[in-house]
Amino acid sequence: MFKIAPKVYSSMFSIPTEIADKGLRFASGEQLKVIIAIFRNPESDEDAISKTANLSLSTVKECVEYWVDNGILITEKAEKTVKTESQTNSAEPVKASLPEIHFTNPTQEEIEKVLKKNGSMKRLFNEAQLILGRTFGFAMQSTIYSVVYRYGIKPDVANCLLHFARSIDSTGHNDILKIAKYWAENGITTLSAADDYIRESEKSFALFKELAKRTNNDDSAPSFAVLELIGEWIRWGYTVEEIEKAFNIMKAEKQTGRLSWNNMRHINGIIKKWRSAGMHTVEDIEKGTKQFETKSQKTTNPKETSFDVKKAEQQSKTNRKDFGDMKNKKRKGKGA
Repeated sequence: MFKIAPKVYSSMFSIPTEIADKGLRFASGEQLKVIIAIFRNPESDEDAISKTANLSLSTVKECVEYWVDNGILITEKAEKTVKTESQTNSAEPVKASLPEIHFTNPTQEEIEKVLKKNGSMKRLFNEAQLILGRTFGFAMQSTIYSVVYRYGIKPDVANCLLHFARSIDSTGHNDILKIAKYWAENGITTLSAADDYIRESEKSFALFKELAKRTNNDDSAPSFAVLELIGEWIRWGYTVEEIEKAFNIMKAEKQTGRLSWNNMRHINGIIKKWRSAGMHTVEDIEKGTKQFETKSQKTTNPKETSFDVKKAEQQSKTNRKDFGDMKNKKRKGKGA
């Protein structure tokens, strides 16, 4: 908990909450320095901002483009109204499924051509190397190009996607493309939608860690597919208590207690059955299980549930006597 020195309130200027909410999460330090300098003195030009923020002129221009792309700034050159994210969300319906896309992977020459003409893509490629923590070659360049041009995810949203991929340790080419396909199919194409999705995924990750702790499993980052399963369970209203109960059922049925992909799918099947039966809490599940066991016993047990030991012994003696008489008859028949 921090306390702000009262003296600093003597002179203030406003910063929109949108910048604080999204900028602190995704923007770089240089981008934040530039936007603060602009809000401190909106009349400043890029040269003045360069001196104030102690940044090169080219860096300032790239940072200004970033905030223009995100609808925070409107340049004099752009004589049009920039859509707010709420307007963008209402104009873009959520996609139920993605149609088959006929896409040809780009060549190195095509990528270089795009980077020269498109400042947003150039910025994305530069930031991607910082996010992923490495300088990448043509294969990763092609992957990021595909995220934007194959799945229609804008560069600023693709930046969020890469942050998310790194947070779940899924920065391989196929992993990034799987996430991009999922985002495109589910309408996660704006910064607001990406931010909401990442926050939901953080809840899934926290639940996974708690489940791993309760079941003595490794709590390292789960795969994207596992996070999606857990996210769906949360949306259905299940908590870690119910999911742990499903885990224990899976463990008894499969004789294994590992949180592997196949086992998580098995747990998913159990939870789906509970949901279909209207069982959403531990109490519902235990009550439903007892009712099922009682019903099962009634259908499998005979009407006479008691066992008469004397009657069984008498029946056994009768059976032995009949068998002995039968053998004697066969011997007499052979002797004749």
